[in-house]
Amino acid sequence: MSPTTRDGAGIPEALVAAGLPALGRDAWVEVDLDAIAVNVRSFRARLPASGHLDVVLKANGYGLGAVEIARACIDAGARALLVATVDEALELRDAGITAPVRVLWRVPPAYLRIAAERAIGVPATSPHVVDEILAADLAGAPPLIVDAEVETGLGRDGILASELGEIVDRLAAAAPRVQLRGIWSHLSNAEEVDRAEGQRRALSAAIDALDASGGAASGVERHLVASGGLYTIGSGEQVARVGIALYGVVPNALRSSSSAADLGLAAVYRLVARPVRVVQLPAGHGVGYGPAFTTERPSRIVTLPIGYADGISYDEKGHAEVLARGVRLPVVGTIAMDSITVDATDHPAADLGYHDDFVFIGPSGSDQIEPVDVARRRGTITNEVSTSFAARLARVYTRGGAPVAVLALGSGR
Repeated sequence: MSPTTRDGAGIPEALVAAGLPALGRDAWVEVDLDAIAVNVRSFRARLPASGHLDVVLKANGYGLGAVEIARACIDAGARALLVATVDEALELRDAGITAPVRVLWRVPPAYLRIAAERAIGVPATSPHVVDEILAADLAGAPPLIVDAEVETGLGRDGILASELGEIVDRLAAAAPRVQLRGIWSHLSNAEEVDRAEGQRRALSAAIDALDASGGAASGVERHLVASGGLYTIGSGEQVARVGIALYGVVPNALRSSSSAADLGLAAVYRLVARPVRVVQLPAGHGVGYGPAFTTERPSRIVTLPIGYADGISYDEKGHAEVLARGVRLPVVGTIAMDSITVDATDHPAADLGYHDDFVFIGPSGSDQIEPVDVARRRGTITNEVSTSFAARLARVYTRGGAPVAVLALGSGR
């Protein structure tokens, strides 16, 4: 990942030198596409040689930008791209991505024909959704690709095992308008191995019952494990659907027992800002609304152009830290919509200034702040950290440490 710099040779300057759009402000997320590729290859190595890795890019690639990450994943050996909604799938198709794309949640009837025409797979998650699929006007369209989800214990979505045989028969009877591609389920707690194995047995039993009854599930793919399950019960699985781990983050089910290093995950992203003001304030000076902080001594206060409208939680007020040249500094005052203030009084560098990277997430010097650290500080899960990043926060994609693409408001101008 890109190093912290103070000599005018960092990401903002590299973008201009590469002829890429300049940043509208000095706050950005760096996304290391080489690290994405490393993680894809690592996951594939955990599967049999005949196995398949499908990557989850929902919520705009967990907040990091689905399109560029999709391309990096396919280049590194991923088979398919999974998203939550049909509009997320259409974004990938509109970007020219031709790899298999499947949606994980119900696709509204108005989009089912479009899904068939754009080769976007849809889920059958309940008898009601199956009714919608079978009622869709698919005349003259390519087959609509369907994966049927089975309820095995998560209690959130899926067809009951007792209903699966009838559902599969109905979908099979709709061929060639509808093509049943897979049958799947989702673990409720991958770290609780006994429970996860119970869900695996439930899925196998549901599929075995179809086979025993001579149902129409022959040749249909089965898939169960996601990021956490790949590490706990994934041995021997032919397919894995990897989401949060793709982005170098420990799956939530494994947070208490494993680190990113333990799992061999390469760090994918950094959240960085540069100062818009560095000022020496006297003792007794207020900082931020309220004021939420009052200096007790002459203090060097740094203002950064990033705030809660970018995905920094307001609740981190009084708790957040940043790194500058490898030194941890406290965020003080209020976390505002567009700005954050940092107390740099104790930083040993007298020349700390406008070309320094202040790192909220990622490495700096010999230290680093990981997404899991931020999640613990906020009392939330790791998935929420990057999915909170707002659209106005630029995403800068790098290879070999150099920027190769930018996703930002107005970057197409």
